[in-house]
Amino acid sequence: MAVPPRLAKEIEQLEVRPDVIEDGGVINLLFKDFPIPAGYNRSAADLLVRVPLAYPDAGPDMFWTAPELTLPNGSAPQCGDSIEMHMGRRWRRFSWHATWRPNIDNLHGYVHFVRRRLERAH
Repeated sequence: MAVPPRLAKEIEQLEVRPDVIEDGGVINLLFKDFPIPAGYNRSAADLLVRVPLAYPDAGPDMFWTAPELTLPNGSAPQCGDSIEMHMGRRWRRFSWHATWRPNIDNLHGYVHFVRRRLERAH
């Protein structure tokens, strides 16, 4: 399985480069110690973005963090109450969906979307 060429180029252009793990028909992008905005119990957590092989015709949908990321009182963030297994470990799924426009949107914009959503999820 090969990383789609446009996705490979966009990964190279990111400020922080993720680990790229190909698994189960998707490209997993693992951002270690991704900065988390104020309002959570930690300032950084692993972030997982799963990208379909059909990229850019199909874009990422939802995102995942280490399950230990919670609100300061220990409760789950908004739309982040599901725990799933990916790549042999547990992840907190944030069920925030973005509209994907293949000719306009890109990975950089999606990472920005994740940051904005994390700011609003507490």
